[in-house]
Amino acid sequence: MRRTSIIVAATAALVVAGPAAVATAATDGATVKSLASCTAHYANTAAWMDCTGGSEKSQVRLGYNCGVGPVNADHHTNWYPLDPWGSRTVSASCNVRVNGAWPNVRKY
Repeated sequence: MRRTSIIVAATAALVVAGPAAVATAATDGATVKSLASCTAHYANTAAWMDCTGGSEKSQVRLGYNCGVGPVNADHHTNWYPLDPWGSRTVSASCNVRVNGAWPNVRKY
């Protein structure tokens, strides 16, 4: 709750004060922190995702669905660390076919 009220108060203050306040906030050490950003892909029996690290250390894993018709199941890879501004590709495969893939990202 405290973090939310700080963000709301800071946003309201910047809207009222204008661009000069944004420049001051940036020089006062106020930074926006971000986790990794990943894009998942799949084709035939392969699933993979390409990740780029944000400003904070993250963990990433690939979620994917294997099977045909009503016989299918969701799977996940292990969690892998990703350093700030680094990059990583995570891949997996299915015996029959991949029906979809999605990224999972969390703070390290």
